[in-house]
Amino acid sequence: MVQKIPPSMTQSGLPPKYLVGFDTSRDPTVPTKRVVVSPGSCRSQLDDTDIKLTAGMMKRLDQNWAAGSGNGALDQGSLAASTWYHLHVMQNPTTGAVDVLASGSLTNPAYPAGWEESPSRRVWSVLTDASANIIPYTQTEDWCAWGALSTEYTGNLGASSTVITMKSPIGFKCEVQALILVSTGGGEVGLMDPDSGDPGTGRFYTMGVKPAADTWGYRGSVMTDVNSRVVGWAVANMNSSVQTVGYWDRRSKR
Repeated sequence: MVQKIPPSMTQSGLPPKYLVGFDTSRDPTVPTKRVVVSPGSCRSQLDDTDIKLTAGMMKRLDQNWAAGSGNGALDQGSLAASTWYHLHVMQNPTTGAVDVLASGSLTNPAYPAGWEESPSRRVWSVLTDASANIIPYTQTEDWCAWGALSTEYTGNLGASSTVITMKSPIGFKCEVQALILVSTGGGEVGLMDPDSGDPGTGRFYTMGVKPAADTWGYRGSVMTDVNSRVVGWAVANMNSSVQTVGYWDRRSKR
């Protein structure tokens, strides 16, 4: 007996969540406003289309979107200060052309005219500083290393939880690499995922033990919540600073 296989049980094109390439960097000519996206292939966000960028593309975040390399990338408005911008590859539903769009939206960019039904996929995110310049970073596949350490907290970590916002994209849980520097006090100190429970009882955190007589530093990884926050905790008051070294952005591959 021959049994027909329903279409829902077949898979065409690239596997779901597939993404290769699309590495980004700041443009060497105007690094503060322009981003270069390398060639790549991915499955669209809705798992309905393969998107392939066959040649690298430089896009300008300080200009509204126009097709092609060397032109604007921003979906709407003007480039703002201290804002995350998400880079989406998109495929024109009529012509099949592939381009890059920058948006303040993680999942719902404002598509330009003629691209309204475009399959798309976020491939990276960049952050602007107080002057609306792209903050220096280096992307190596899924790893983002900041060009300079960013201090997110300075003060006394103690037995009451301290919420700290790290420098990583907002909208999804992210694994950040953090540096904790402690000058006073002694005992356990660390950071934890806010979704993991009470640090005072669970001890579910990136942790070190500081000798009371020493100045101490610890570097380790910790998950944020979807708002880029971690929880700092110490067994007793310890004068501390917390810095973001970088983070892993898996780009929805899992």
